[in-house]
Amino acid sequence: MRKIIIATWAVMVLGACAAPESVQQAAIQNCLQVGITQSDPQFPTCTRSYALQQQDGALNRTYRIEDDAREQDRDRDHRFRNRGDVFR
Repeated sequence: MRKIIIATWAVMVLGACAAPESVQQAAIQNCLQVGITQSDPQFPTCTRSYALQQQDGALNRTYRIEDDAREQDRDRDHRFRNRGDVFR
């Protein structure tokens, strides 16, 4: 169990470090807006949380776009298969 927690923590830290500068700056601004300053002990957790939320939102948007494209491909393939019977 401890290994899972450490692995999860490591992934979160790496994800926060890998966040683009604009995402990190937005996370800092969000924390400041809710009253958590850079001198507060929870500031790193707050910025990591906001950065991960933004990255998660971006991943979900990308997934939905890809899923919509796959659905359109399936619909198009289905229409072409049905038309194939007409030309036989």
